[in-house]
Amino acid sequence: MLSIAKLKLLAYACALLALAYPTLVPPVLGTLGVVVAAVIGAVGWVLENLSLALTIAAGLLLVRVFPGVPRWLGRALIASVAAVAPVKA
Repeated sequence: MLSIAKLKLLAYACALLALAYPTLVPPVLGTLGVVVAAVIGAVGWVLENLSLALTIAAGLLLVRVFPGVPRWLGRALIASVAAVAPVKA
């Protein structure tokens, strides 16, 4: 886990690198900003669509615990669609 002392050491190292290479600061900050925006966007999407995200997580957990679940779910999905779909002549 990151402690305050480790964060201070990281901040000092970043400050020294910024002083040593001042031309690299804007591109690095721009890239960092894009990464932070992507993370915030992903977290926002997950919170906005929480039921979908939890359903996907539950499905992934079931696949890991029970390897035969995808085949069973596929068969159940096909059977349920066939039960409600109109029969084509």
